[in-house]
Amino acid sequence: MIFRKSNMSENAVISVLITAYNIEDYIGQTLQSVLLQESLYPFEILVGDDGSDDRTVDIINSYIKDNPGRIKLFQMPREKGVEYNRVERSSANRLNLLKNATGRYCSFLDGDDIYTDKKRLEKMADKLEAMKNRDCIACAHNLDMLYEDGRRKPLCSARRERKISLKDYWTQMFLQSDAFMFRNIYREHEPKGRLKSLFDDNNITFWFLRYGKIYYLPEAMAAYRQVGGSSWNAIDDLKRAASNMIGYSMERELAPELKKYSDARHYKDLKYLAKHKKDLKRENLEPFYTTAEKLKLQYALEAYCMNGHWIEKSLKSGRRGIRKAAMRRRIRKLFGRY
Repeated sequence: MIFRKSNMSENAVISVLITAYNIEDYIGQTLQSVLLQESLYPFEILVGDDGSDDRTVDIINSYIKDNPGRIKLFQMPREKGVEYNRVERSSANRLNLLKNATGRYCSFLDGDDIYTDKKRLEKMADKLEAMKNRDCIACAHNLDMLYEDGRRKPLCSARRERKISLKDYWTQMFLQSDAFMFRNIYREHEPKGRLKSLFDDNNITFWFLRYGKIYYLPEAMAAYRQVGGSSWNAIDDLKRAASNMIGYSMERELAPELKKYSDARHYKDLKYLAKHKKDLKRENLEPFYTTAEKLKLQYALEAYCMNGHWIEKSLKSGRRGIRKAAMRRRIRKLFGRY
């Protein structure tokens, strides 16, 4: 389990930030996929464990022992019997890694996912280093969704290498956070307030995408594991819509000038809640209702009650945005630009 050391340095250009919690079956494969990266850019591996009580930490420590100086472990303790909010814990874990990252580029990786291209880090850093891409805050690639039976399916249908603005991304695309490498803007634009508690997939992207474009590579260079028992797959459509309204409320507060794009991105969620108004009982919307109350997320709370004066306007705005985005996508596909 000893890997070559030429890619690592105290002066890291890239920080790979791995989050882990009770993933003893996967963490070794994840670490190995990063250690095997072939990159001209020195990189560091920071692993944040969220208080695992299985063999996850033991496995991480075995990799640290066999690869001295290549991996740093940060642990977040848990108290027995205490029930923690999953998103708040994972947010604190990610932000702690980001605070300790020394690279000028950062890339998150869930501890059960893997890199599938040995040149992944180098290819992405090359794009961000290019002078012509100084307007890009991040580089992103497609992901393969990896199912438990071994099947793989591309997450994104976009097939053309290009630059993507927040407007186009927010109304037409979704890429999980594993797909991105972004400029380390933590010190200049440290996430604050409610964002610190909800620094999760979409909110991470929304955070950095306000500062530049994405350079998109259509090739899948990582596998995004679809675990049947994951917290997302375990909830129904009503709870998923409620969860996404947490993100919508955050977006409205962080960047009200981008409202119409958030209306389009979350149109289906808001429409679903409106259609199932009779099911909007507190017990059916937990734990998202409690999170929205705790963080005073006005738009989420009003959506859960369907009593906000803005709801009808946002539904109309979202419907228009979806139609415009679909038209742009069809035109781009027609001319081979999507």
